[in-house]
Amino acid sequence: MTAAALAERSRVAFRGRFPEVAERLGVSGAPAASLVLEHGAAIDISIAGRRVYGGDAARFAADQVGAFAKKPLRVFMEQPGTAGLFSDVCHEMVRVISDVLKAHEMKELERRPSGNPTFLIVFGLGLGHHLKLLAEASKARWLILVEPSLEFIEQSFGALDWQELCRIFEDRGGDVHLVTDGDPQYMVSAIVRRVTQAGIPFIDGAWVFVHYPLWSFMEARTKLHDSLQYAFINRGFFEDEITMMSHAVANFTAAPFWLIDGRPRLQRPELAVIVGAGPSLDESFATLHRIRDRIVLFSGGTSLRPLLRNGLVPDFHCEIENVPEVVDVLGAAARFGDLSQIRLIASATVDPRVPPLFAETFFYFRDSVSSTKLLGSAFKVLQGTAPTCVNTAAAAAVALGFTDFMLFGTDCGIRPGGAHHASDTVYREVGIYKAEADHRAARYPLEVEGNFGGFVKTDWVYDSCRRMLAELIRAFGLNAVNCSDGAHIPGARAMVPEAVEVARPAIDRDRFLADLKPSFRRFREGEILAEIDFQMMIGETKDFHREIARLLDGVAFDSADFAGVYQVLMGVLREGKEKYGNIETMVSGTLSALPRIGMFYGYRVADPAIRRQVFRAFMAELRTTLRAIERRTIDLFERLDTTAAHRETAVA
Repeated sequence: MTAAALAERSRVAFRGRFPEVAERLGVSGAPAASLVLEHGAAIDISIAGRRVYGGDAARFAADQVGAFAKKPLRVFMEQPGTAGLFSDVCHEMVRVISDVLKAHEMKELERRPSGNPTFLIVFGLGLGHHLKLLAEASKARWLILVEPSLEFIEQSFGALDWQELCRIFEDRGGDVHLVTDGDPQYMVSAIVRRVTQAGIPFIDGAWVFVHYPLWSFMEARTKLHDSLQYAFINRGFFEDEITMMSHAVANFTAAPFWLIDGRPRLQRPELAVIVGAGPSLDESFATLHRIRDRIVLFSGGTSLRPLLRNGLVPDFHCEIENVPEVVDVLGAAARFGDLSQIRLIASATVDPRVPPLFAETFFYFRDSVSSTKLLGSAFKVLQGTAPTCVNTAAAAAVALGFTDFMLFGTDCGIRPGGAHHASDTVYREVGIYKAEADHRAARYPLEVEGNFGGFVKTDWVYDSCRRMLAELIRAFGLNAVNCSDGAHIPGARAMVPEAVEVARPAIDRDRFLADLKPSFRRFREGEILAEIDFQMMIGETKDFHREIARLLDGVAFDSADFAGVYQVLMGVLREGKEKYGNIETMVSGTLSALPRIGMFYGYRVADPAIRRQVFRAFMAELRTTLRAIERRTIDLFERLDTTAAHRETAVA
């Protein structure tokens, strides 16, 4: 086939699959690049008279892929536990699979999975001769191709059969995804989004190939591994959902409360100060005392104790976690101040022992958790409250109407060799959480720009906290100042605490609260649950699990198709909201985790016979677990129904 004929065939195939990119091709006028032809075949690209490949592009690609095949760059999941795939249910699945492996005296697994569907991530298109070679070598199901040069895409039509390339991956049940962003961070974000859409477990064993040395490719490749590791972390488990549903109903039926939702409100004129427990808080107390009468002070999580110990009583204290340790942390803080002077802003899933400690409570519904989907569907979720209590405080302040912000102790990381938290926190003195020495030894794999220059070491959680704060500032157009000596938060101006001046009048706290509360709804005990039908939830739970059992019956007993089971379960979850009234949120985290555990172990067993035995054990344990989960879910809803009905009767 001549280059011209191939170009026409490829252009048609490309336009059909990537119409938006196709619309952008050739719009800049005369091309700066052109094909170099030899005997009617494309052998190179010429840019301003200089050849890209310096000769035979096909030979260059073959040599490059040959060298890559001897020492490929791949992405592997090292251990399920590092990805947060462990809960009591998951531990039992690991035990069952481990027993099968021990029975065959398998003490070690292969480091690299085999036979699993995965990704081929390629930085650079050029003429594209390397792509079909890589497709054959990797046997990948999905191709993610990163190419910011539209000129290269245009010229590739004369050398690469795009129709054939796309069909290779489509015949495998995957596809080709094209990323044209030129910024490394956007490249990485686009890759992670595509991987997540297809199924994050499939990144285990992915191939990463760089075709030509563009600086942005090298930067993106460096960032990619850490971003994928973070995306791989499982979020949420059935056991957590049981706790959160129980806590929410207990909190809603225990005492009156205010509800903060995400509806827009009138702008507040006051300055909101958000305080986290980062180490730079130690240098901020003098400034906070100096401006205290002219600000509304929000404490987040473990920052409450150092504030109280240094004579600063916040107006609002914010909590997001449902764990019992929060009660212990607040008890440690209460030794230095009266919590009954403070108003609590907390997720409805907080431990029920927490709200009675405070003057009054403002609850909110967290996004994506079962208690919100099943109990709070009539209300607007408060967005951006995770992953830390600092995010909770900032999101809550926005919901209250504040637009002017200052941040103290929101370090979102540590300076090299620095402390992990402020000196008066439970981390440093009480020992409820990890000791400071443990934190110093912890791994902080990420480096980000410092607020006052240099760099700061951080991890997935704190970097997510930083990025979420930046998104909140951007989305709501906040006027934000960051006085923390930690990570730079985009959108927030850096200012040392000593330079802070607040030219505002002192705040009348009683009048402030009187003005604030009419924009929120106050609920009596149990009132918010009046329209909740737990009996309907029980019926939907039975239907949901019946559908899962039916679909699992269609999986061949000896197929060893761990990925197929994952896709079956994810399909049920996608349909769950419409068909089963959000019941799937009770089990979505665990339904994602269990097949991922099976995929990790199963695809690392090279012997097909042993792999089939692992699959049989996996399927048997999966069915047993799902039956137990169904029973526990029904028991939960029956108990919550009784609790809600009892409170409603008592109030009446």
